[in-house]
Amino acid sequence: MKERVETNFNPRQLTSARVAEGLTMKELAEKSNISRQMISNYESGKTVPKGESLLKIISVLKYPIQFFTSDSTELMVGATFFRSQSAATKKKRNMQSERIKFSIATYNFFSKYINFPNVNLPEIIDKDIDEITDDEIKEKAEELRVTWNFDSSSPIVHLINKAEVNGIVIVESNMEDHTLDAVSHMYQGRPFIVLADNHESAVRRRFNIAHELGHMLLHSSVEDLENYSDRILKNKIEHQANLFASYFLLPDEAFSDSLLSTSLEFYKRLKKYWLVSIAAMVQKTSLLGLINDDQKLYLNKQISWHKWRKSEPFDDVLPIEHPSLFKKMFKMIIENNVVSKNEFFSELPLPIDELESMLETSLADQSPSVADEKPYLRLLK
Repeated sequence: MKERVETNFNPRQLTSARVAEGLTMKELAEKSNISRQMISNYESGKTVPKGESLLKIISVLKYPIQFFTSDSTELMVGATFFRSQSAATKKKRNMQSERIKFSIATYNFFSKYINFPNVNLPEIIDKDIDEITDDEIKEKAEELRVTWNFDSSSPIVHLINKAEVNGIVIVESNMEDHTLDAVSHMYQGRPFIVLADNHESAVRRRFNIAHELGHMLLHSSVEDLENYSDRILKNKIEHQANLFASYFLLPDEAFSDSLLSTSLEFYKRLKKYWLVSIAAMVQKTSLLGLINDDQKLYLNKQISWHKWRKSEPFDDVLPIEHPSLFKKMFKMIIENNVVSKNEFFSELPLPIDELESMLETSLADQSPSVADEKPYLRLLK
């Protein structure tokens, strides 16, 4: 066993695990009682860790030993987008970039046995960010509503389920960080969205997903976010994704017709109807020119006075949507004896807590219970 581990050790997987856990080489060295230079040698491939050293590393990172001998998952071309990009540190962004690789590895595993729903999206804009107009963003949001058969005059319900039916892979991560809500990446033409475990409200989660869909449809020309300054990221790229989310969740005409008053009390009623935050609706009202700058300022001051920046009315009662596609696929392959649980863990050697988050399933339970879902899936022969 020791010889096999040494022969097949993949140094890139050690880097992946370390970065995913938010550790520097120095921190991993201190926690594992191995020199920093040796950790560097392991990650560069200069040295293969002996059994005892590898076990020390595993005890710190808590990844299965097979992870360090498995093939690496590469994100390939295209940018990885981060919700709340301007506030998140590079360390946190790198952590989530590695976690999105976990979701892609899980997707690749399931793809061997099950047909995923086809990706159903409008044509993606292929322009430099400075060339994209607000009218184009609005049109693209309207196109997505039509493509996904949402009524142009009604709120969007079951957004995650609808996205999964249309080929979007959405998973939850066990990473918690208040500066970073979500991360997305286009892999082989399929959008992946990973949600951080931030206990966000139902309306914030929905806006996060709409925001990431905006990146997928608007920003195919962005190759690497590191090429942009924080100001451009916030004022251009993030603004465009936010604008898309606003148009997508709150169609102009329908929202205007529903806005019978601009009092906070009425916005509270609208929140339960549109399933969008009060703050986002105030911003939308301003965008439509239905209130002036002074009125917008007054409403935002009232929101702050009520301490609604972090928690608004009804955040504790509106049901939070959860992804279910991976969960259904896991149930399908286990219940149909396509693979055993042991084979599953062997072929997909990821941390148990990360797998449980992505699968929405307790892996200690021998008979995971999964509710019926809408995406049509078929086992491959």
